Amino acid sequence: MDRNRRSLLAALGLAPLAFAVTRAAAAGPALETCPDPASLPFVQKTRRRSIGYAEPSTDAARQCRLCAFFTPVGDGKTCGACQMLSGGPVAPNGICASFAAKAP
Repeated sequence: MDRNRRSLLAALGLAPLAFAVTRAAAAGPALETCPDPASLPFVQKTRRRSIGYAEPSTDAARQCRLCAFFTPVGDGKTCGACQMLSGGPVAPNGICASFAAKAP
C-alpha cells in the first residue's frame, strides 16, 4: 500500500473519534469516561497494541497523565488524548511503552 493510501485510511479511521471529541467539546461538559476500547476504530486498536497500551498502570509514577504525550480532555481526570495514538483517547491512569515523563 502506498503512503497516500495509508494516510487516507488512517484519517478515515480517526474521523469518528474526531467527530465525537469535537462534538463533546462543542457541547461544553467534559467526557465522563473514555470511550469503551471495544468501540474504537480498528486503527486505534492496532496502534494501542503496537505501543503496548494498558490500563490501569501498575506503577503510580508512570501513568498517562504524567506523560509528555498526554493532553487532558475536559477536566483531564477521566479521559485524555495521546499524541502517540494520533490524538486517540486514553485513560489518565493508563500506560504504554512510549511513556516519557513530562519535563519538570
